[in-house]
Amino acid sequence: MMKTFTYLLILYFLFIATQVFSQTTVTGKVLDEKGKGLPGANISLKGSYDGATADADGNFRFTSTEKGEQILVCTFVGFDTFNKSILMDQKNIEVIFKLKESANELNTVTVTAGTFEASDEKKTTLIKPLDIVTTAGGGADITKTMTLLTPGSQRNGESTGMFVRGGSAQESKILIDGLTVQNAYNTASPDVASRSRFSPFQFKGSAFSTGGYSAQYGQALSAVLLMNTTDLATESSYTVNANFAQLATAYTNLSDNHSISGTLAYTNLTPLFKIYPQNIDWVKIPEQINAAASYRLKPSADAAFKLDAVYAKSESGMMFNNTDQNLSLARFGIKNDNILITSTYQKALDKNAAWVLKSGASYSYNKDILSVNADAFEKTEQRSQFRAVAIKSFDNGSNILFGTEGHIAEYGLTIAQALSDAKQYKLTDNFETLFSESEFYLTRKLAGRIGVRAEYSSLASSFNVAPRFSLAYKTGLYSQISAAGGSFYQTPDFQYYYYNKTLGYEKATHAVLNYQVIKDNRTFRVEAYYKKYSNLVREYPAQENYFDANPQRFPNGRTDNSGFGDAQGLDVFFRDNKSFKNGQLWVNYSYCDSKRLAGNYLTETQPSFVSNHNLNVIYKQYIAKPMMTVSGTYSFTSGRPYYNPNNPVFMSDRTPVVHNTSIWVNYLTNIKGNFMVVYFSVDNILGTHNVYNYRYSDDGKTRTEVRPAAYRMIMLGTFITISKKKVLPEDMRKN
Repeated sequence: MMKTFTYLLILYFLFIATQVFSQTTVTGKVLDEKGKGLPGANISLKGSYDGATADADGNFRFTSTEKGEQILVCTFVGFDTFNKSILMDQKNIEVIFKLKESANELNTVTVTAGTFEASDEKKTTLIKPLDIVTTAGGGADITKTMTLLTPGSQRNGESTGMFVRGGSAQESKILIDGLTVQNAYNTASPDVASRSRFSPFQFKGSAFSTGGYSAQYGQALSAVLLMNTTDLATESSYTVNANFAQLATAYTNLSDNHSISGTLAYTNLTPLFKIYPQNIDWVKIPEQINAAASYRLKPSADAAFKLDAVYAKSESGMMFNNTDQNLSLARFGIKNDNILITSTYQKALDKNAAWVLKSGASYSYNKDILSVNADAFEKTEQRSQFRAVAIKSFDNGSNILFGTEGHIAEYGLTIAQALSDAKQYKLTDNFETLFSESEFYLTRKLAGRIGVRAEYSSLASSFNVAPRFSLAYKTGLYSQISAAGGSFYQTPDFQYYYYNKTLGYEKATHAVLNYQVIKDNRTFRVEAYYKKYSNLVREYPAQENYFDANPQRFPNGRTDNSGFGDAQGLDVFFRDNKSFKNGQLWVNYSYCDSKRLAGNYLTETQPSFVSNHNLNVIYKQYIAKPMMTVSGTYSFTSGRPYYNPNNPVFMSDRTPVVHNTSIWVNYLTNIKGNFMVVYFSVDNILGTHNVYNYRYSDDGKTRTEVRPAAYRMIMLGTFITISKKKVLPEDMRKN
C-alpha cells in the first residue's frame, strides 16, 4: 500500500506541473454613492479564483493570467452586486467601482454555531497572523494565542495542547489546508508545556471550531483548528528575525506566476534563561534548528499549487521530580527529529467554476529519543495521507461537496530499561473516509448545513457513520441565532493498542446553540453547549483502588470501552473596535461543567485538565506617531482538580487560581526604506507565583508544586524585511 501511495504522489505532482502564463495586474477602488471607500469589499474575476479584498480605504490589487474579455465582480454586504466587463489585454488595468446600497439592508444569514467568529465580516474570515503576533501573553504561538482569543478553550500551564469544552488535548486536532498534522507540538518535558511547531506567518489565517464542526473533518471529539497556508508571494524579499531566543533568516523570490521561499532558524534559550531565573534545573538548555521551504505556482487563473516542507531537530534535558521513584530527582532528556511535507492543488473543473476540485497530500515523520536516568525510549510516528474534495456551487450561494481521505499511520516504540532486554512495539493504522456536505440558503434569513461522514480504521477494526447539521436564522438587522449538532468519533490513543487491539472508537455527541450580534464594529456572542461522551477507554489497575497520577505513565493494564462522561457550559465573547480610537478590546469568558469516568480514574469526576471558569481580557492600541502597537492581556483560570492520596474523596482538591498579566509592544520604523519592527514583551509582568498542579509521593507524605518554568518571561527582538518595494506591510498600514 505504501508503494501505491508513492505512485499516487508522483502522478499527483506530474499532473500539477503545467505551463506558465503572463500576468495582468488589476488595481482600483471601491466607493459608496458618497465617494467613501468600502473596506472589506470583495472583488474577483467571474469563473476564477483571482481577486482581492479592499483595504481600509477601499483600495484593491490582484494579478491574473486570464486573457480576453472577462467579468469583474464586486460585492459588499448591504450593497448591490456590481459586474463590470474588462478586456485583459494590458499589463495594468485600473477600475473604479461605485456601489449602491441595497433596498433590503438585511445581511445574509451565516452558519456560526460552534465556529469562532473573529471579525465583523462573514464567518469564514480567519484570524490573521497579525492578530496572533500582537496579542500579549500569546508569545506568537498560534495555539496558545487561540486559547486567549477564543472562548471555550484553555491552555493548562503544565500540559501541552488545547483543552476545549471539557475535552483532553488528545481530542483537539490541528489541520493545515485540510490535512491532519500528526505532531503539531514540540516534544514536551515533564510538567512543561511545549509550543506548537509553526510560525503564524506561514498562514494567511486560522479558524477555530470548538464544537459541531463540519463533516469534512474528523478524528477529533472536541475541536479542530484549521490553518490555511499563504498564497503566491506578492514580492521578493529578505527577512531577518533576532531575539533573545532565536536567530532566523528567510528569502522569498517571486517570478511571474510562481514563488519560492526558504527559512533557516536557530533557537537556543541560554540568553533568555540568563535574563530571568528558572524554576527548572536545565541540564541541557533547549536547542533547535529549523529549515523550511515553500513553493507556490499559479499556472492559470483557475488553478493553484502549494508545496511546503519543514524539518526540525531539537535537544533538551532537565531534572524533575519522578513520581515513579517517590519524587526523587531524575534526569529527563529529549532528542527529536521532525519532518512535515504538505502539498495542495485546486482547480476549477469548468469555465464558470461551478465545480471545483481541491486536493492535497502530506507526509510526516517524528522520532523521539527519550531518556529517564538509565532508561531509554525511542518513539517513531509517520503518516502519509491524501485528500480530495469536489465542490459544486449554485447561483443562490448554496453548494454541495463530496470528499475522501486516505491515511497510513505507523507507530513504533522501543523500551530499553536498565539491566533488561529491549521491548519493541509496532502498529499500523489504515484509515479511510468518505464525506458529503451541503450548505444551503432557504431564504436570506434561514440557512443550513447538513453533512455525513463515514470512516474506517484498521486499528478500531470497524466503520462509523457520523451525521452532522447546522442551522442559522436571522432574528434582526444585526443579529441571528444558530444551532449545530451531530456525532463525532475518534480512534483511541494509539498507545492503548500496544496491549489491547480490540478497542473500538470513542464517541462524542454535540449540541450547540448560539446568539450573536454584529453592529457598529462590535461583536457580541453567547453560546451554550452540551457534549455527551461514550465508549471512552477505561484502564483497570492491577491493584484495586490504586490511582497513578503520573501524566507520563505508559498504560499497560486491562482496558475496555466502558468509559463515559459529559460536558456542558456557556461561552461569552465580546469584541469592540468602535469605542476606543485606534483601539481594540477583546473579552471572552467560559464556564464549563464536566465529569467523566475514563482513563485510570477510580470514579466519575471532573477531569484534572478542566477548570470551571476562564476569563481573558485583551486590549490593543495602535499609535500613529510614533508608529507603535501596544497590547495588554489579563487571564484568569479557576482551580483544577488534583489527586491527593490523603483525601478519601477522589480528585476533590483544587489547585489555586491562576492570574497572568502580560504586555506586548512593537515599534515600526525603517532602515534605508526597508521595513523594521522592534518588539518587546513581558509574560506575567507582575511575577505572580502561580502553581499549576501538585505531585505526591507514593506514601502521600511529600508534596511538590508544579510551577511555571519561570515566573516572568521577557523577550526583546527585531524583525527586518528588505525588499524592492520598501513599503510597510498592508496589515500594518491598516492598523
